[in-house]
Amino acid sequence: MSEIKFKNALKQYYRSVVSKSYSSPEKARIEAAKISKKLFDFNKFELRGTENLPLEKGIVFIYNHISNNDDYILDNNFQITLDSHFISSQISYIYYNTPGLRVVRHGLPEENAHNTYYDKFGYIKVYSKEFLPEKVTPIQIKDWKEKFYAQSKLALKNGENLIINPEGKSSSTEESPSEFKAGVFKMIVNSKLNPLIVPLVMVNFDKLNSKTIYRCEIKKPFRLSEIINDFSSKDQLNLFLISFGLKYSKWVKELRTIGPGYGQEIKNIIRKRKNHFPKQKLIVFYGSSTFRLWNNLKADFNPFNVLNFGFGGSLIEDCIKYFETLFSEINPSAIILYVGGNDISLGYSIEKINELFKTLLRCIKSKFPEAHIFCVSIKPSHHRIDYLEKIKALNQLMEGEVIKIQNSIYVDIFDSFFDENNKIIDSYFLTDKLHLSSNGYKIWRDKIYTAIKEKLNSLN
Repeated sequence: MSEIKFKNALKQYYRSVVSKSYSSPEKARIEAAKISKKLFDFNKFELRGTENLPLEKGIVFIYNHISNNDDYILDNNFQITLDSHFISSQISYIYYNTPGLRVVRHGLPEENAHNTYYDKFGYIKVYSKEFLPEKVTPIQIKDWKEKFYAQSKLALKNGENLIINPEGKSSSTEESPSEFKAGVFKMIVNSKLNPLIVPLVMVNFDKLNSKTIYRCEIKKPFRLSEIINDFSSKDQLNLFLISFGLKYSKWVKELRTIGPGYGQEIKNIIRKRKNHFPKQKLIVFYGSSTFRLWNNLKADFNPFNVLNFGFGGSLIEDCIKYFETLFSEINPSAIILYVGGNDISLGYSIEKINELFKTLLRCIKSKFPEAHIFCVSIKPSHHRIDYLEKIKALNQLMEGEVIKIQNSIYVDIFDSFFDENNKIIDSYFLTDKLHLSSNGYKIWRDKIYTAIKEKLNSLN
């Protein structure tokens, strides 16, 4: 039934867009992003690496273009490219308040549905070798190339995000990516703006919605000038294309073959545990991605002996599941917990989350009865603004459980994230409005460090 609903939603989306008149291409892009965003609610999707999103706009999103499933052919043999619509609606629109400007191919004269759809959005158009009209001339192709350069430069200069596929065609997940062409990168060179390039790795968008999980991973942004020091050198550009294509192939394979759970992350943590010395007076940070992404943890908590067991996206159930595996062969003096936020996003009731939290506390105290437990309250964030009252209520429940247990301390950071007008302080967060910036980590460091020093000063 869900597959039928998804197909119907695709049809309704397409018909809604093509049947409307918009006051401007920008309005059309925004409306389309709002509607297409709902398409991905029909089945679970996974978006990784939002902490890598840069603060600035005027960036270039590049992605490996995944073919559509043939079952999703719509009216007049037209297909909605799911991967590019995902980027527009779930990344650019959500995190930058703009759906971005896509670079699309010119439609063939007989592709009425293609032309009717894309003409509404004012996208930047280029010719594709696989879809060249019979009567197009080399001069026309050259003129459109110059137009592509000019339009792209203007968009970037005005702070618009560009969404571009460097391959010039699509392929299946298993065969992705195709060979990267130089056009996108020549445009970047030509613009002289040196914008940030954000690689997006896409898999499974060619599969039936009901049979897969659409996955996208945001990699760390870079500037072309960081890799190529002579933009006039064709050899340097060609070497970059080859090496970058190989790197992308590895990324796609890793994302495509990823299994359920956190197998690889758990292996990495175990390796880290085995290589960590000394093992005496050990303080372990255990919980979700806010801990995992704390790159300065060791320096921030010097001279304490700290070990980071954070793993991204983890639920309390995951922390319980992997507890024995991760905490074997060590006897920590203290465990710092940050859990519960991801559970709220799943729609769990605060009572259910609290029961899971109690189970985790019992696991810790059963294995390490003398260990101190420091529980950090769930932080407020714009990303979870709709859950703010629920977060407050859950924090109160969790605090109540912590104070019942000997040698357990509740570290309340919630109020520290609001200004004098009771507004969440934006500078404490990255672009994804969920993970912490360096300013946010300073607040956490001060609160947690003070709590540790007060209770465990003997470990210093």
